[in-house]
Amino acid sequence: MENTKKDKKNYEIAFLVKNEDDIPGVVSFLNQHDVEILTEPRAKNVALAYEIKKNKEAVFAYSTFKATAADVKNLEKDISMGNEIIRSLITSLPKKSSRSEVVEERAPERKMRTSRPTAPYSEAKLSSPRTLSNEALEKKIEEILK
Repeated sequence: MENTKKDKKNYEIAFLVKNEDDIPGVVSFLNQHDVEILTEPRAKNVALAYEIKKNKEAVFAYSTFKATAADVKNLEKDISMGNEIIRSLITSLPKKSSRSEVVEERAPERKMRTSRPTAPYSEAKLSSPRTLSNEALEKKIEEILK
């Protein structure tokens, strides 16, 4: 029992169904495949960019769950054979990392930002631009156009 808990990974399923009344059926379908649902499905009505199985509109929903790789494989197979779900995608979620790992990953990125070569112009040009009068602006434009 403890060994199967270790083998379970977090996954996310995104799916399209014909209407919102089909979502509880999908949840019970997931429960039949020995998955532990972590979040309730969130749904939204969408207009499809192209017809999928003769549907121009559908309900898009997604949820996260915990399961073994074998259970997910069986789930994908059974989804493709059923009629309730128009289209689906199951992805594995990355493992959550600790705070120290995140800081270590970001540290090299910071070094790259600070080690950029300096621009060939002076710091005075980087300061905020001063306002020009109309005459001075016209004079600058004439200089540029010459």
